[in-house]
Formats: sequence, C-alpha cells, structure tokens
Amino acid sequence: MRGVAAIVVLVAHSAQCFVWRLYGAGSYWEMASGWSARFAVLAFFLLSGRLITASIAANIKRNGRFEPIDYLFSRVARLYPPLIFAVVLILATVAIVQAFGLPGSNGTPLGTVRASGLSFSGTELAKCLLLYDGMTVVDGPLWTLYIEVKLYVAAGGIALLAFGRSPVSRLIGAALVLAVIWTGPIHHRFWFFATIWCLGALTNIQATTRPAIFAAAWAAAALACSITSVPIDYIDSRSGTALQVIGCALLAYALLVRNWAEVDYPAWLARTGDFSYTLYVSHFPVLALGLSLSLAVAPTSVTAAAVAALLSASAALLIAIVAARPLENTAAYKRALKRCLAAEPSWAA
Repeated sequence: MRGVAAIVVLVAHSAQCFVWRLYGAGSYWEMASGWSARFAVLAFFLLSGRLITASIAANIKRNGRFEPIDYLFSRVARLYPPLIFAVVLILATVAIVQAFGLPGSNGTPLGTVRASGLSFSGTELAKCLLLYDGMTVVDGPLWTLYIEVKLYVAAGGIALLAFGRSPVSRLIGAALVLAVIWTGPIHHRFWFFATIWCLGALTNIQATTRPAIFAAAWAAAALACSITSVPIDYIDSRSGTALQVIGCALLAYALLVRNWAEVDYPAWLARTGDFSYTLYVSHFPVLALGLSLSLAVAPTSVTAAAVAALLSASAALLIAIVAARPLENTAAYKRALKRCLAAEPSWAA
C-alpha cells in the first residue's frame, strides 16, 4: 500500500507539473491526478499511525517500559537519511536553475506549478533539517512529513505519560504533547490529518477483536472530520471531506482484514515499499528540474511536455530505487547511532 501510494503521488505530480498547464484548471487530468494524490496521502497517514503504534508497542514489550531514546533513534534513523538526500537534490536543482537562468530562476514562474519560481531561505533550510517546516516551494511533499513528525512526537509523549519510568519522564511526555498541540496548527489542515493518523493507530490496537469499539472510534473520527472547517483550496467542499472520510473507512477496513496481506503479490509490487519514502521526499525536485528544462526548450508543445514528464518521472523513480537501498537501511543507522552514543570521547581517554 505504501509503495503504490508513493507511485500514485509521483504520477499525480508529473501530471500537475507537465499536463495541467496545457489543459487548464478544472480539466479531467487535474481532477483525476488531484484526487488520486489526496487519497494516497490519506493512505500514508493511516499507515503511519498504524506502524508508529506498532513501533511503540514493540518498544514497550522489548524494554519492559517505554524507552524514549530507543524510540528517538528509530525515528531519526528512519527519517533523516532520505530527507538529507532530498535536500541535496533540492540544492542541486535550485543551483542548476539559477546558474543557467532557466524558468523558475530569480522569481520567474515555473509553469503553473510555482508562480514565484524555485527558491528557499537559509531559515527554511534550518527548519527543514529540524523537521519543523520549510522548503515546500521546491519540494512540496515535505509538508506532510512535518505533520507526521509532530504526530510522532505526540505519540512518544503519550507513551511516556502512560509507560514512563518516573514522574519526570511523565512530565516530559505531557510537555511534548502540549508542544504538539501548540505548534501543530501552523500546518495546513493539521487536525484533519491528525484524525486520520489516529484512525490508523486504532487499527493496530486489537481492533479486530473489538469491532464495536472500533466502529464507535471510527464514527467519532468521521464526525471530527465532517465538522472541521473545509478550506476551498485543498478539499474543495464538505462533500470532498465526505469522500475522503469514505476513502479512509475503506482503507482502514483493508488494514483490519488480515488475509488481504497474505495474497501472493508480484515481487516487484512488494518491493515498491522498500523505496517508497525516498521516492516520496525526493521526486519533486527532479520533476521541477525536468519542467524547467522543458519550458526552456518548448514551452507550448504537448509532445515535449509528455516526453519531459515521462523522462522526469522515470528519472525520479530510478534515483529513488537506487538511493533507497543505503538510505532506508534503518536498522544499520540505528546501530550506528547507538555506537556513537556509547563510544568514549577521545578527550575522556
């Protein structure tokens, strides 16, 4: 599910970059790509809630209580290698566009995707590396990562509150939860996606053995979504929210049906999950560079746009497949972090 969702987002963004500008707003291309990307994002949040809950449960079972350092190392080892790789791609893309004066440089429009061009500030770079905010102009998908990270922090805080080893740790847990409540709303539709994330978490708490409890929890989540104000620039209308709620219900049901995961899927399909995160955070700069080059060569050609879309999407996919093998080796990075922490500094020796 995660691999398919990442590829859907890649295809949708390819259409957004190369096709929308030729066919205009409101076209079937825009509607199909836009809605497919939205449902893919919902799948990411559902899966994230489910998997992080599983990680916390495994942490408690392995250590007898919740170990925040173990949890922190797991998250850092998972998130940072692909993110840093994406930042390198962003820097390279902006440098090439600016150096050759391509469309998107010096505030010139990059098609209909980025009217203000490709740019970022040093503050944005620092915030991005802190997983707080920033650089979404040159790498749009990062906005979902920042929301997820805050939900990771909140989940860790809740785990500390419930399973911390001391009153101090529980106090820290409460502070983390409050920090997320305070800072979360700076992100667009934070509470909407937080609700979806929590629904994913619920699917991992023995929900299959208590269908009544799950049904009640899902009804509450659906109600929270439906009464939330719906900005027209993302979900279009309350009917759009209803469609997404229905989609979440179907996806959540799929997570609860155990035999669907036991199907003998093709190996290539199963392997898409191995590079899904790298593809998600790194594909947009590659598409942006391809779009800039195509606009410089043939800005109004449908054929050139189609070729550029195919080449750019293929390049983004190939880069992610190759880079993900070292970047998404979470266990190895976690071991390295533990060794660094345990190592005696040279001055102490």
